[in-house]
Amino acid sequence: MRKVVKLFKRSPAKYDMYLQKYVKEDTSKGLSLILDCRTHWNSLLAMIERFHKLKVCIDKDLIDKGSDTKCSGLEWSRIKDLIESLQAFKVIVDALCRRDSTLLTAETTLKFILEKLLTEDTMLSVELSEALRARIKERRTVVTGILICLQNPKNMMIQDELMIHLLCQKKSYTIRNEKYLRKSYSR
Repeated sequence: MRKVVKLFKRSPAKYDMYLQKYVKEDTSKGLSLILDCRTHWNSLLAMIERFHKLKVCIDKDLIDKGSDTKCSGLEWSRIKDLIESLQAFKVIVDALCRRDSTLLTAETTLKFILEKLLTEDTMLSVELSEALRARIKERRTVVTGILICLQNPKNMMIQDELMIHLLCQKKSYTIRNEKYLRKSYSR
């Protein structure tokens, strides 16, 4: 995909002559392709979304040019899956970057993204979900579990994998803290 975008971006004259003609016919707007910055993931999302939006125009232009580079139906479906997965990440990153974000909102947003990725039912979403779960397990602390327990004690009964991992990560430390919490709140 980046190769196709660069093909059009490198020659503005050809870009205006061929692709923009199809874009104006199809969308009646002067939309252009966006090239991403490799260090900013959200620019990748913008590039992929615009590329997918202009897929009919790009296919027409590549056929007219007789280019060897063509996108198959499978590639277009993978691009669509990638867009859906990255849009979910964009939503949670925006939620986590707000000023009023707390540890509880972070926990809620992480649960949301994991559930969202599981409902998408694609290989990409499964891989992203596994990678995110591994990263969460590396960084999770017992304090998070205690905070969730204090916020809503009914969460102790939830049997999903995240909560079990939260409360059982360091068993001896968690039990010691729970006894301390019980004593301090029983007064």
